[in-house]
Amino acid sequence: MKTIIVATDLSKDANNALEYAASLAKCINAKIVLYNSFMLPAHAANTLMPADGVEKMMASNRASLEYAALRISCLYDIKTEWDSNISNVEEELDKQVEKHKADLVVMGMRGNSFDQKLFGNTTTSVIRHAKYPVLVVPKNVSFKGIHKILFACDNNCKFALSTLKMLNEVASELKAEVLVLHVEKAKKMAQEEVLVGAGTHNEIETNLNGINHSYHDMDGCSVIKGIERGIEDFNADMLVMVPQKYGFWDSMTHKSKTCAMAARSSVPLLSIPNIK
Repeated sequence: MKTIIVATDLSKDANNALEYAASLAKCINAKIVLYNSFMLPAHAANTLMPADGVEKMMASNRASLEYAALRISCLYDIKTEWDSNISNVEEELDKQVEKHKADLVVMGMRGNSFDQKLFGNTTTSVIRHAKYPVLVVPKNVSFKGIHKILFACDNNCKFALSTLKMLNEVASELKAEVLVLHVEKAKKMAQEEVLVGAGTHNEIETNLNGINHSYHDMDGCSVIKGIERGIEDFNADMLVMVPQKYGFWDSMTHKSKTCAMAARSSVPLLSIPNIK
């Protein structure tokens, strides 16, 4: 990874994600691009604020962004850039990733509120639609190195080569161990039945060549509870998940496990798109 985009609204949680991303960038010698999608406050939009008033607000926002980028650059001794415009976050992030040839987008998470459970937020919306890896940093979590990566594996999913390649690159750059976790609600099956039967084991073995990795099953609980137990039991520093894509009708009945974990994980979650 050479370029990391940090999407920020300059809030406390976003600033925490920026600090985490800066530490990560320092660790792997990457550049940070700080990006803000400027949105007019509701009261300004509703009162038809004059153009010069809007421009002053945008100028103030850009100044704050520039200061944040400069502070991070000096504090962590890393290269930084910044960009800001009025746009839809999801659409503009696609353009920013292409513009900067970014390898990763980092975003903060406000916490597991009721509204978030019901409607989601900007971060979960980006995860659902992104064609690039997204690292979600939980509230108040600081960077302490990444030594163990928990890969929550859905064995009904056939992984794209690029997905497992990204996991390999992350683990390799961080010199981290990968723990492949499968959560089974029903009675535990033999590892060969669970992993090899779906073809997943062979795919992972091939693409994690050279990476210290192991396989683990957890049964008798929901997927979310199983992943949370896995994080705690294995003392994981990062969770990796691959969000599944559903059609319109299927999406009405299937709730994204990746988005659910993004809202409640105690460790940073790396969402890697499964692009064929």
